[in-house]
Amino acid sequence: MRLKLTIDPIPISSWGVSLSNKLSKKEWDKIRHECYSNANYICEVCGNMNETLYAHEEWKFEEEKRIQRLVRLECCCKTCSDVHHFGRSSQVYSKVYLDKLIRHWCNVNNKTVQDFASYQKLVFEQSKKRANRFYTVKVGRRILI
Repeated sequence: MRLKLTIDPIPISSWGVSLSNKLSKKEWDKIRHECYSNANYICEVCGNMNETLYAHEEWKFEEEKRIQRLVRLECCCKTCSDVHHFGRSSQVYSKVYLDKLIRHWCNVNNKTVQDFASYQKLVFEQSKKRANRFYTVKVGRRILI
């Protein structure tokens, strides 16, 4: 299933490991503002230009080698970011807001609520497989952990 807006199953060992946490504020601000500028200050996922923007880290996992590699930064709005981090969102936000996130996922991907439920189940199964694994986190040639 090819989706425009996805949920990202990040392993527990990598929670909090991000460029924004590993770089100085000055370095991170420069990188994220460049990301926003390259996207013309529009969410690359849904086209929204009326919400706070985030530089979302898109990761690729090499399961056999246990490497988590940064693929790119994606300029996305808060709503798309909260969908990307649906696992975390489901822990900190109200059911009303989670329903908004589910509807947003459905609208962006032209899918149904039932499609979301099936997809969420697959993602959480993948997340469980990664949960107790440690991944080497790489950005270019740099190793973050």
